[in-house]
Amino acid sequence: TPPQQLLLTRLHLPRLPMQYVSRPRLLALLQQGAQGHLTLVSAPAGSGKTTLLTEWATTVDFPVAWVSLDATDNDPVRFLAYLLAALANLDQRISPPANTHQPEQALTGILNDLSRLLEQEAFVILDDYHLLSNEAAHTLLRFLLDHLPAQLHLIIGTRVDPPFPLARLRMQRQLCEIRIGDLRFASDEVAAVTTMMGLTLSHEAIGLLEQHTEGWIAGIQLLTLALRGQADASAFLRMFRGTHRFFLDYLSEEVLAQQTPETQRFLLYTSVLSQMTGPLCDAVTRLSGGQTQLADLLRANLFVSALDDAEIWYRYHALFAETLRLRLQKLEPDIIPVLYSRASYWYEQQLHMEEACDYALLAGDFSRAATLITELLPQMVDQGYFEQLGRWLDQLPPALITASPQLSIAMPWMYSFSQKSSDHMGQALKHMELQMQKQQQDTADSWVEPQSVLTLLQALTAISHNNFPHALSLIHKALQALTQRKTPLSQLILRFLHISLSVMYGVSGDLPSAEQILLDLSTQLPTTPFSVIHLAALFLLGELYKAQGQLHKAEALYDYPAQTLASHTEIPSMPLLVISYSLMRRTAILYEWNRLKDATDTIQQVLKHFPQVVLELMPPPGRRILLAFELWAKARIEWAQGRTEAARAFFEMVRNQPEILQESSEKELAPLSLSALAARLWLHCGETAAALHWKRTSGIHFDDAPETLQQGSRVFSYLTLARILIAEGRGNPTDEALSQALTLLEHWRHLAQRLNFQNWLIEIEMLTALALQAQGNTNRALKTLGAALAQAEPEGYIRLFADEDQSMMHLLAHISPYTTASPTYIQRIQRAFPCTQQALLSAPQAETAQMLPDPLSGREREVLALLASGASNQQIADQLVISLNTAKRHVKHILAKLAVSNRLGAVARARELHLL
Repeated sequence: TPPQQLLLTRLHLPRLPMQYVSRPRLLALLQQGAQGHLTLVSAPAGSGKTTLLTEWATTVDFPVAWVSLDATDNDPVRFLAYLLAALANLDQRISPPANTHQPEQALTGILNDLSRLLEQEAFVILDDYHLLSNEAAHTLLRFLLDHLPAQLHLIIGTRVDPPFPLARLRMQRQLCEIRIGDLRFASDEVAAVTTMMGLTLSHEAIGLLEQHTEGWIAGIQLLTLALRGQADASAFLRMFRGTHRFFLDYLSEEVLAQQTPETQRFLLYTSVLSQMTGPLCDAVTRLSGGQTQLADLLRANLFVSALDDAEIWYRYHALFAETLRLRLQKLEPDIIPVLYSRASYWYEQQLHMEEACDYALLAGDFSRAATLITELLPQMVDQGYFEQLGRWLDQLPPALITASPQLSIAMPWMYSFSQKSSDHMGQALKHMELQMQKQQQDTADSWVEPQSVLTLLQALTAISHNNFPHALSLIHKALQALTQRKTPLSQLILRFLHISLSVMYGVSGDLPSAEQILLDLSTQLPTTPFSVIHLAALFLLGELYKAQGQLHKAEALYDYPAQTLASHTEIPSMPLLVISYSLMRRTAILYEWNRLKDATDTIQQVLKHFPQVVLELMPPPGRRILLAFELWAKARIEWAQGRTEAARAFFEMVRNQPEILQESSEKELAPLSLSALAARLWLHCGETAAALHWKRTSGIHFDDAPETLQQGSRVFSYLTLARILIAEGRGNPTDEALSQALTLLEHWRHLAQRLNFQNWLIEIEMLTALALQAQGNTNRALKTLGAALAQAEPEGYIRLFADEDQSMMHLLAHISPYTTASPTYIQRIQRAFPCTQQALLSAPQAETAQMLPDPLSGREREVLALLASGASNQQIADQLVISLNTAKRHVKHILAKLAVSNRLGAVARARELHLL
């Protein structure tokens, strides 16, 4: 496409105009600016900023990197790619980073290389910076400014000041500014311009020209062109009156009047194009020789510039084009939509359908635009270009949309993936239903697809109300209607239906059927590397495998999006949204495997390095999850390494922004509760009061009985509640909280067993072991934990156990006789405990004598000493002045705590532990 052909041209210095005046005083100002970080050349359009910067860049002996910006650079991915490529041009030993989806990391790497390799001053020039309006791009530039190597300087040409801390830079003397007052042409420079353009003017005429234009070079050039036909330049200038806008209009007429009729027509007709090439101009003007005409205009300095070195694509100076369009509107208003229409047809012939649609809308040819959108609809939806579709549909008359079977399908999807109100969505569905009713007597089958989409939306509503039989019936009805249809649109809807069917099977517990559908979808070749359906199928299949405890299979599926990011520079927002969730899940698995550095690297891709549109596209609950997930995950990783600073930072965020943890509804089944995330971290870090507050306010209870997988989406919250109950009951074996924890875990065990969700079962059994240990049932606790470890070893679970407290360490220290898990695996878990707890593992044996899962009480140690001396139960009772039954109970407890079956074993074990 034309934009692809222009990628490299934007990194080259523009050509100097054939007629320009050197400005030594401004070149000296630019040279002085090298003493600071930033030089800002800020002035209105047509002030000569680009020419000045180009001349300076071609005269200095320092390395200079140049980027000509345009509006498409508001895509942060594209902008970063240009910036990195420009920086790499400063030294031939540097190559741009391959992965540009971690902007700060990529910038840091290349800046470090420049700091190490640059042996002299170097400059980066960003021209037309005012065309950037995306905050993500500004953030990248602020980061660059804050981390510039000492020998690297930034120069920005812009019409408006960028959102940078200019006041601070001024105070630090790191800012050099060249503004409109500096750029205004003085009398001698005005004289040089007019002489170069072939006019010799008197001092009076030069003064009047400077006065009228206020030194504005574009105005000087335009008015000088108008003066060519005047016998008395001074008299003409004395009589000239008018506002700035009138001045532009007047000059445009005078400039055009000097051109041949053919050139006038060419200029006026092609002014409607945002960029031009010869064949396109020929199609629009219905003339021939457009490429030659463009080259002639360039040589005549008629406000046209080449966009590539081959001089194939061009554009007019923005003000000149605007003036031309105003003139065209005045002279031939009826021709403007015709010209747009011709451009549309030309782009369609070149198979650039999106540009064809844009120009059809500009032409007001809504019927043709609707046809083009209909053709583009399947691929646009499959690739996730929902924002572009939304912009197009917003320009079409509503009646045209509702009368079209295909476009009536698109509208509900647009509202579903936008921030528009649910009222708009409801209106769109209502229009669809009404249109369905009108078409009931139509024998044609053109409305089969819309009816299927409507049925799908009704099925999704039924699923949300747990009415699975009705949802299944509706989906099968839609599938049956589309089975024999082979159009691209029907095939797209079929894939959406199968995704929905797999979700429905999943929430109703039919996991084999859900898995088979997802396998079929994920193994189909995607139409693009970032097909929404393909990515969604991989993500959902990964979710299924993760729940089943198959971490390696799940991680491989979550890793596919990362590979997509590494090999593609431009990905639409909706696929990026699915990718972001996949990377969240991959981070969790890497963390579970204790691959903390890899988990940290993956976190960087989750939030910071996705275009802002991803966050804007997400519904509020999902947006809150992404905003908090990164900091929470980092806090967990820091805590796992024995550092609590990041955890404290998370707590501060929660305290300062409590709205982050607000759930939209107690009954809402969110995939991840941010408040539960915070509660679990509070518990890990000993913030028990905050964890208990969550327990009281969470809206969930120990005796809630989950029956469906949809309710199972809150398993994280319930298992967090179980941990808090166990922590409450520790130290008091009869505490009611322990019984409640075991009741809760038993409820979830039943659901996990029915669904064969081993991931849940391993965690449930591990927590059950901790609850039994707290109750004093050490033997049962060790047996339960031993079975869980045996299940966990093949998939490499580490942090599930290592994130627990010393009670887990105590159990692991005595687990060997109770598990088939390998000693190597147990040692890996023990080494993964935070450093503060690992110190206990390496303490002298004398200090670890009481490191039993359930330590002996003082009285039990007295009984143990008598056992070692060979005393009978009666002798122990007599010696300690207790009843025989009490003595027997103490002996029984000692045997259980030492995990032995008789007195001799108890004495031997006690000696091993230095209890005697």
